[in-house]
Amino acid sequence: MTNLSLVLLAALAMSGCAVNIMREAPASQLSDESLTVVTGRMNYVIDGRLMTPYGAFRPAWPAPFMNAVNLGSGEVHAFPAVEAQQGRFRWQVPPGAYVVTRIGFGTYTDDTYISWPRIALCVPKAPGQAVYAGHLRLEGQRYAEPVTLSTGTSYVARGVRYTFKVEDEGGDVPGTVRHLMRYVPDMPIGDHLQAQWKADAAALARRLCPGLPFQAAR
Repeated sequence: MTNLSLVLLAALAMSGCAVNIMREAPASQLSDESLTVVTGRMNYVIDGRLMTPYGAFRPAWPAPFMNAVNLGSGEVHAFPAVEAQQGRFRWQVPPGAYVVTRIGFGTYTDDTYISWPRIALCVPKAPGQAVYAGHLRLEGQRYAEPVTLSTGTSYVARGVRYTFKVEDEGGDVPGTVRHLMRYVPDMPIGDHLQAQWKADAAALARRLCPGLPFQAAR
């Protein structure tokens, strides 16, 4: 079983439900009581280079999207890919605390695929406003390392190692409140996340999204 399958199974096991597809929000739309309009950017930055514009065919990189699990309901949400030129997004999101389970297309062998980046998306209610979540920079460094197996076979392993940074580029925009995504280095992931969620979902949400009211599923 691939890492991709493990990621999806771990996330889906929390909810027992299918993936919920999030939608883009029109430029004129603002938040209401049930859906918060969340704006920001998300971009691959590989060896210091911003990989925009994104495209469907190589050498262009595909625009990143993300999946996240809502800690109140345990349901998995799939967020649309960012726009091609600057990596901007404007999503309609149910309020709550989210843990990002994956980013990008492909499987664990692809440079564009990231599993369990330890990113929390904290979405408050903001009727009549939009919420700015920051610029999530997926900062990767290419590597090529020699590997020798116990059989004596040698090869060169190649890939990208990622670190993550959230930058505040929002400025002072009328009608917009800030609630930046958070990189939490010691965030539990996979089975550990599921175990803590089952034990005390509210405590887990408070830890990952301080100050955000916990909203359990009804």
